[in-house]
Amino acid sequence: MTDKVATFIIKVLTTEDAKEVYLHAEARMVAASVAPPLDHNFIYNLIEANGYGKYQKDQQAIDELVVALQETVVQITNEEDAESVVFDTQSIAYAENAEITVTVPSDKMSATATIIPARGGKDVTIDEVKAVLEENKVTYGVDDEAIHTLIKASLTTEDDHVEGEVAFGKEPVNGEDAQFIPLVPTAMERILKPQLREDGTVDMHDLGDMPTVTAGTHLMRKEPPTDGEKGVNVCWELLAPKKGIDKKFKVGPGTEISSEDELILIASISGQPNMADTNGMKVDDAVSVKAVDLSTGNMILDANLIVKGDIGEGMKVRCEGDITVGGVIESADVKAKGNIIVGKGIIGRPHFDSQETDFSCRVEAEGELFAMYSSHAELHVHGDMHIAEQLLHCDTYSKGKIIVGNEKTVGSQIVGGYTHASEGIETDILGASAGVITKLDLSGRLKLKNLELACTNSIIAGRQVRHSTMVDALSKFASLPSTPARQEHIVKIKNTVDHLGNEVKKAEELHDQIKDEIDELSQGVQVKIKRKIHQNVRLTIGHHRLRTKRERESGRLFYENGDIIYRSANVENQE
Repeated sequence: MTDKVATFIIKVLTTEDAKEVYLHAEARMVAASVAPPLDHNFIYNLIEANGYGKYQKDQQAIDELVVALQETVVQITNEEDAESVVFDTQSIAYAENAEITVTVPSDKMSATATIIPARGGKDVTIDEVKAVLEENKVTYGVDDEAIHTLIKASLTTEDDHVEGEVAFGKEPVNGEDAQFIPLVPTAMERILKPQLREDGTVDMHDLGDMPTVTAGTHLMRKEPPTDGEKGVNVCWELLAPKKGIDKKFKVGPGTEISSEDELILIASISGQPNMADTNGMKVDDAVSVKAVDLSTGNMILDANLIVKGDIGEGMKVRCEGDITVGGVIESADVKAKGNIIVGKGIIGRPHFDSQETDFSCRVEAEGELFAMYSSHAELHVHGDMHIAEQLLHCDTYSKGKIIVGNEKTVGSQIVGGYTHASEGIETDILGASAGVITKLDLSGRLKLKNLELACTNSIIAGRQVRHSTMVDALSKFASLPSTPARQEHIVKIKNTVDHLGNEVKKAEELHDQIKDEIDELSQGVQVKIKRKIHQNVRLTIGHHRLRTKRERESGRLFYENGDIIYRSANVENQE
């Protein structure tokens, strides 16, 4: 006869509203082989099998039920005992409807809905979400599609909640500042924007006519600032935009505001137009000559100078303003307090037998320099230097940037020479395939800072010697028999020791500050190569040096962590 054991036959029941699940249990004696394990998994599987798996389980009630069932079956030993054990359990699972909450951040530019999925109860509807949004005063920018997506996610998620933004405010659009639109070309633009041929290619030799204007010519148009567009947050509160900033014309020499239209700047004299600032222009009452050669002699002027042709070999030009040259500067000595604009190029030749200068051509601008190309010349610029095509075997010095090439040119390059720039160098191609030595120096202000550092080191050393001497003197006097006069002298020495100690400390702090400035300057400059860098390019940044040993693709040369390094453009694009 098969051994029998006590167990329970359990039915899963619900309340009339189906919101609660409970069990009806009847004890039975059954064969041990078919008696189920009365554990948690058995209860969970029973609930799941009867279609109530999504209900929220009451873990404590189930724990107590399992203990009661297991303890009871141990006490039942026969059929008679089993028939007397029948009971209904308390509720062990509950149907819970989905819950929806809405949060609005302090700026009220969005609203986030959080849905706790239904556990056997009703799922949330879009109308219920909208109702809760309205309860939270969210009435603008409600996104039906975002709500649908969130509800759909709540039906399939295994997480205890889902959340997402379901309403979006509209940011105010700030007004634009006053804009100033030039209406006439300038000599600088003439260099940077050569003429287009009919086939769309660029003719680097045809730069167009030298720009000049007559009195009354419209030079610049002002577009007033705009008010912008109002925004609105999700609670339908309007947000005021920031109005654009107004700015007045900068009325440069030779210009005036039109009496007929206060938004137009016009020329008051005839001459050459140039930018005075982003918000103004000037018209230079320039001296204009066909060429500077033996027929004109050397020229020293207080005004601007326009040379329609060339500045010839051996000529000397000094100008208090800008110099604009339509042709070339050839083996001449040219200096301007303003900008120098050269329509074609700057050409010199080496001086192998001269001890004064290496080249026959010297050009210096206290403003900026613009030219199509330069070869075998010495160039000095206080501002930026712009060379459209080639910088060949020149010694160049710029307190700003040296930029070779522009958006209209392809294959611009620096070859040979010594190129100094305080704020960086840009070119398409650096060096030549033949391995011509091409020297670059970005030290600029670093040289002055390094001199300053050396002076500071000398000051620190001197003060440390004096401080050490006074410390020794104090030690000596302190070891002698004490007298009133000697004590007074010791106090004076102590004061001197303290003073010198403070001076040493100040000098050391200045030393550290200068070192930080040197590091910052070193890291702030770079050589940018847009197409190719050849071998034998030699770069100096402060005390650091680099020589390229092979051809490389486009990239940058810059200082980092104590070394000059090269990084390709491809690597930076991937980063």
